[in-house]
Amino acid sequence: MSDLSIPGVTASKYKTDELIEALMKVERLPRDRAEAELETFRSQQSAWRQINQLSTTLRDTSRSMYSYNNPFNEKLASSTNERAIDATATRDAREQSFRVSVAQIAQADSFLSEEISRDGRVTAGEYIFSVGDKSIRFNWKGGSWREFSDAVNRRSEGLIRTSIIQTSPGKQAILFEALKTGSDQRLGFNGAALDLALEAGIIKKNDSTVVEVNPSSLSTPAQTNNIASFSEIARASQNLVLEMSVSVKTREASSSTQAQNRGVQLEEPGNLTFQGITIQNAPSETGPGLQRPQEKQAPVENLNVLSVRTSRGISIPLDALTDSPDTQSLSIPLSEFGDIDALLVNNKNTAKDIIIENMRIIDPRATGEYTPVNPVSTAQDALLSFEGIRITRKTNTIDDLVPGVTLNLHEQTTKNETISITPNTEAVKENVIELVARYNRVLAEINILTQNKPEIISEIQYFTPEERTEAEKKLGMMQGDTTLNTIKNNLQRIVTSVYQTGESNSIRMLSDIGISSKATAGAGIDASRLRGYLEINEKQLDDVLKNRMEEVKTLFGFDTDADLIIDSGVGYALDTAVNPYVQTGGIFANRTSGLDTRITNSEKRITQLDIQLASKEADLRRKYGQMEGTLNSLQNQSNSISNFSKQNSN
Repeated sequence: MSDLSIPGVTASKYKTDELIEALMKVERLPRDRAEAELETFRSQQSAWRQINQLSTTLRDTSRSMYSYNNPFNEKLASSTNERAIDATATRDAREQSFRVSVAQIAQADSFLSEEISRDGRVTAGEYIFSVGDKSIRFNWKGGSWREFSDAVNRRSEGLIRTSIIQTSPGKQAILFEALKTGSDQRLGFNGAALDLALEAGIIKKNDSTVVEVNPSSLSTPAQTNNIASFSEIARASQNLVLEMSVSVKTREASSSTQAQNRGVQLEEPGNLTFQGITIQNAPSETGPGLQRPQEKQAPVENLNVLSVRTSRGISIPLDALTDSPDTQSLSIPLSEFGDIDALLVNNKNTAKDIIIENMRIIDPRATGEYTPVNPVSTAQDALLSFEGIRITRKTNTIDDLVPGVTLNLHEQTTKNETISITPNTEAVKENVIELVARYNRVLAEINILTQNKPEIISEIQYFTPEERTEAEKKLGMMQGDTTLNTIKNNLQRIVTSVYQTGESNSIRMLSDIGISSKATAGAGIDASRLRGYLEINEKQLDDVLKNRMEEVKTLFGFDTDADLIIDSGVGYALDTAVNPYVQTGGIFANRTSGLDTRITNSEKRITQLDIQLASKEADLRRKYGQMEGTLNSLQNQSNSISNFSKQNSN
């Protein structure tokens, strides 16, 4: 039984499998060559896609250096006191600096209740809350303070917010906050909400003492002084505000003033000449005598005319008025100056009258007949001085004062702070560095594909281990390719060329801003610097960006014929040179699609060869199986004859 052999199933004692495998190995040679060719096509296609991707990024980066959203138009806003006031600038903002001081920031009403029991209940009723001219109302069925707070917040519609604050064991307070700033956005309570606010100690009847101004209107002619006294001292702790309307009236100088400026002038005594004899008249003994013309008085224009007087008699000047006949509305927080008892007007102007009307002192915390008991903050406008002009806004985000600039107020300032709008040199520098990096990456990829030098890969320090391994597979893959050598030569020519950038512009090459391809290092030659990579002298780049930004801008994109279309510059040239290769249907796309056809044909050929090889192998196995069967049959017959002979012999 051990000699039993089934062809094609058991191991062949004639080693037909080895014979078949040897024959098939020869038959597979065309298939193996087709497989190797397919892998080459796929590797080349992957390489073309990679160079296309890198070149597309280089084109886009180059285009961004001179297009509408180029980094040279980016602006940076800085403040001498970022904590109190900062700013943001758009591309449309112009380079400038201006002075701003913040008298007060805009706030919203925020009222805290007295302590209430944690087990307390809010009775049922119709609750109405208002902020400015908007209100919310809802019917409350009754429940705990927490449930009531949640119900208000669900219906707040962006107007109001409530919070429960645990003040002590078993005690709590509720905080009502208006969500809109501005003096006209007062938090109001009506219906059952008014009863709740009074009961919980959120508000109370307004019984504060009113400070009167006497007189409430002042007319102060040129070169005169005036005063408006308060009925009592306005204490700093009261947080009172002085409101008034002021106008500046300019008048023509009177004829009497003009005569006064000229002075009285008398002629010199006369004389008489007759027949050669001259008789000189004597000066008058009784007249006023000869007077010299008086010097003309210089006109005075000074709108720093208002000040407040403290209870100690110290005069504190206020901001200057605007030189305009239009009425100016002023709102002056008196708490900034301490305890105040009068407003002073010192009009030194020679031809301007100061008219003040409707002076009154108000408590900004009071809401009609009610005032908050524990105000965390009180609704008020933002008050600031912009270049000496008093400005009022409802919010702390002001975007309508300086075109392209948004001011953000955070807290009061003690002096004028300077806001500067400058070019964003860091953004430009980052874009320049990115452009150089994209250029070097494209050049490195071309060097790897077109040269069979391992040192090209080892010189690139920024490659990851995976990128290094992938580069080693592609090394020299497209050696001698004219497409890659052409684009490389074009890129190297562009970055070393001289460009037209305007008659007064001395920056005409990348080397003028510290970007160059250096071929030597020290006394010898550094091979890595001969490959065309760009290097950056960061100190030189920082210097030109700081002092010659506009000239650097024209280096990357310049309109030579004044048709409002960029037609010169490094960025424009790189974009123009690379675009034919990477655009839809471009050179790289054609090379990739050409390889698609080769890959498809190779795959079809391999499929056909696989079918032929399978048929050939099956035919060989069938024939060798038949042969083994015949040999086994003959062997069995031989064994039978041999056994028969042995039996007869015995």
